Amino acid sequence: MLFDILPRVGLKPRDYILKFVIPSLIISVILTVLGVKYFTGYVRLIFLLLPLLIVGSAIGYPYIELDTQKNQINEKLHIFITKFGVLSITDLDRKELMKLLSEEKEELGQLAEESKKIYVLIKRWNQSLAEACRFLATRTPSNEFADFLDRMAYSLDSGEELKDFLSDEQDIVMEDYAAFYKRALYSLDMFKEMYVSAITSVAFFVTFAVIVPFLMPYDFTTTVTFALLGFILIEVLMVYGIKSKLPYDRLWHTGEKPTAVDLKLKKWLIISIILTVVLTTTLVWGKYIAEIPKMVKIPYQILFATGVTPLLIGGYMAQREENLVIRKEYNFPDFLRSLGNSVSAKGGGMTESLKYLSSHDFGPLTKDLERLYKRISIRIDNNKAWRYFGFDTCSYLIQLFSEMFERCTFLGGDPGKASEIIGTNFRKIINLRKSKYQSVAQFSGIIYGLGGGMALSLYASYGVAQMVSNLYTTLDIPEAMISVINIMSPGDLSMVSYLMYAVLVFYSMVSGYLIKLMDGGHLQCSLMHFVIMLWIASIVSYVTGLLVQSILGVGIPLY
Repeated sequence: MLFDILPRVGLKPRDYILKFVIPSLIISVILTVLGVKYFTGYVRLIFLLLPLLIVGSAIGYPYIELDTQKNQINEKLHIFITKFGVLSITDLDRKELMKLLSEEKEELGQLAEESKKIYVLIKRWNQSLAEACRFLATRTPSNEFADFLDRMAYSLDSGEELKDFLSDEQDIVMEDYAAFYKRALYSLDMFKEMYVSAITSVAFFVTFAVIVPFLMPYDFTTTVTFALLGFILIEVLMVYGIKSKLPYDRLWHTGEKPTAVDLKLKKWLIISIILTVVLTTTLVWGKYIAEIPKMVKIPYQILFATGVTPLLIGGYMAQREENLVIRKEYNFPDFLRSLGNSVSAKGGGMTESLKYLSSHDFGPLTKDLERLYKRISIRIDNNKAWRYFGFDTCSYLIQLFSEMFERCTFLGGDPGKASEIIGTNFRKIINLRKSKYQSVAQFSGIIYGLGGGMALSLYASYGVAQMVSNLYTTLDIPEAMISVINIMSPGDLSMVSYLMYAVLVFYSMVSGYLIKLMDGGHLQCSLMHFVIMLWIASIVSYVTGLLVQSILGVGIPLY
């Protein structure tokens, strides 16, 4: 079974044994010998478990690689079928068509490799397209793609034209992609619940770490530090798990050179960082070094949150541009259909059609259309003109699909049919994205509330721990009881308070990054979420400290 999978992931049995199995066995034997000979206890157990993990990884690698290729195929299936359908209405023969698809590695990813296999079977082994498709269908890791290849092979054998088949196939493949996308959204909902559960559990663990010194001979700083490290580890693992399962669905363009919007965002990011460094340095100097009376009274939570607030500027500017990009995507299908129908009706005349459409209102897309018309009217290089148009919109989807339209018209395809295929599929994709944006918006609200809840529980437990510690120090406890009850000195509790706030800062940073990871947007927008979550956590922690101080009568370090 294992050796049947190897050809599907591009590995020969001999290479797999030499590169994966034998090295893993040698390393496992060495670790086992070292563990048995030189170590005892838990260290020996770790050395004996590592070989099992290494050998298991070597055996499981083909299955992991197969699943990875499957996801890579499924997440680019919508781009593949659109490009395949658009190019099929040109004057290219089948061999050239498959060669062209095999060269689009940036756009199609693993599907370009699958297309290359078909092209090699046609060119070098003199197979027909139907035979090549049927051969590959039994070896591709994706069931959806295999079904598509089987349908295409049967259709071609029955004498149907390739362009007619692909035209009818658009809806079927897009439905398969929609089903894959919705499954990914369901997985995303599951990961959201796992993330909330994990963070809640770890918050309880950090809270428990504050109580441990009363039960075991450890100081507060040590236990809270270990809890903080555990919290960081859980956060990193959860982010990695979510990232590995999310489908590739980016929003921002992939241009080689930064656009005017990219330069603008970079400028605001630099300004935000400089203001943050200056403001934070000034506040820290005034509170802890110069000890200015009014600044000394500022709580450290509010002081730090104020210091990083300028990052909100860079995040807000990126979020505003991202919203414009989303609006451009909503207007793009209408523009492309109008352009394709206009060019088809006039029997050519791309420049005249663009001139006419650029005077109409397509929302935020209008300015980009005006620049496209100016570049096209110069008549130097239409391919670059459309490529720069995609970059200027800053949309990855517009970048891909506008280049498809240009390539089709350049190769002699019907602009009307091309715009119909692209516009319909584009509209389906952005409708799927709406569901994702709604899901991510709900998740954002959850983690905002979770940050406030963490601050409340941490600082409330901190206040209770300090009250109990103060109570123990005021009681006359016999020597016999001191050996049973661990009485800790409250002198280092201020450091514990700072460590707990560090947990909240790290949580805000990771959660802000996770939001943009899920929606595929610009990472600079995460700064805005980070600042907002940090302010929520800072205000809740400070207010909780005041309430605990007034109710329990303990002195929590607030300043």
